[in-house]
Amino acid sequence: MKAVIALSLVPLVLTAGPLEVSLVQVQTGKPLGEEVPFDVKPMGYEPGVRLAFLVRGENLVAFKDDSVEVKSFKLGDGREWSRTRSGKANWEQESFAKVSDDGKVGRFSVKFPGDLFGVIEGASLDATVTAITASKSEEKKIELTAGDKTKHPLGPFEISAGGGGGLFGGGGDGTAITITGNHQAVVEVSVIDGGAKLDGNGSSWSNDAKTYNFDKAKGEKLAVTVRYWTDLKEEVVPFKMEPAKK
Repeated sequence: MKAVIALSLVPLVLTAGPLEVSLVQVQTGKPLGEEVPFDVKPMGYEPGVRLAFLVRGENLVAFKDDSVEVKSFKLGDGREWSRTRSGKANWEQESFAKVSDDGKVGRFSVKFPGDLFGVIEGASLDATVTAITASKSEEKKIELTAGDKTKHPLGPFEISAGGGGGLFGGGGDGTAITITGNHQAVVEVSVIDGGAKLDGNGSSWSNDAKTYNFDKAKGEKLAVTVRYWTDLKEEVVPFKMEPAKK
């Protein structure tokens, strides 16, 4: 069964410059055998343990993918669980971390495998994550032709109005804007078609190319505005978890 342990651990607040990290949720799931069908498993079930952390500060933009480094994750029974027997990393930084629009709070999660019931309450963790911060932004505008995959320079990026940059190819029956470069620097992309602003329909990416999907344009000429951060910085932030004191 999946359980939420919120009171068994003492969240430790650690300040690294202006950023403070605290443990806010622990979820554990006991590994189940293959004989248990999917529709019988608890809703949202995941085996292992998931640790969710909240970050408070200023100018947060994102958390760098695959940037969590675990120095030690010692279980309540004394076992070191940060690496496998062969020395490989035994943790996974979850995708889709989230930062608030005002840049003052964000969250990220780390997962470990195994049956950790009864040993997570006394566990201790020592790790770091790389936070991306910025405080200055600017806008660039360009006119593109719908469906044209020609890449044009725009600030520190290359941009086109053809799909194909994201995981699912982008475009389809809609309008696709593909930006190549450090897409974590992009704050917002807007498209004007004949004076009307097109509604956004999500995005997808692969490597350094990200495709932003919009409703289908009626005309060929698109006025595209890209707002992006100009002073992105990376900051390695330590975070910890300590067992509850008896």
